[in-house]
Amino acid sequence: MRTVLFLMAILSLSACSEPLAMIPGGALSGEVSAAPADWSALADIETIQVEFRPSDPYSINIWGVGIGPDLYVATDADGTRWTDMLAADPSVRVRVGAKLQALRAVAVEDPAERAKVADAYTSKYDLDAGDNWVAAGRIYRFDPH
Repeated sequence: MRTVLFLMAILSLSACSEPLAMIPGGALSGEVSAAPADWSALADIETIQVEFRPSDPYSINIWGVGIGPDLYVATDADGTRWTDMLAADPSVRVRVGAKLQALRAVAVEDPAERAKVADAYTSKYDLDAGDNWVAAGRIYRFDPH
């Protein structure tokens, strides 16, 4: 009986459109608005929601940092499912609270910018500065269209 209840719970969660904890979702809902001029307010927000692949929406909860007018997300050097999606289509939608922003992902290659982002992740998420996966990972800046 426990197995049946567990499977029913998983099926119910997977039917949801929104991402839930570590379970990805589909299209994000919310009021579409312009991106803020300053993303620094993210300092108090643990995770943001990002929707990838507009043709078949895939959304996740992810850590993100705001540095002035720029919003960044990162993953390890091997990438993940969503990094492949960005290679095919850099269009994303980001939800913070009830607001959605339509943005475009740009891979960050500049060493100075990468270091700034790695430092921001270290500070915000209390990462080990000597073993910061962000420094060697894939970093994306989400710019307005």
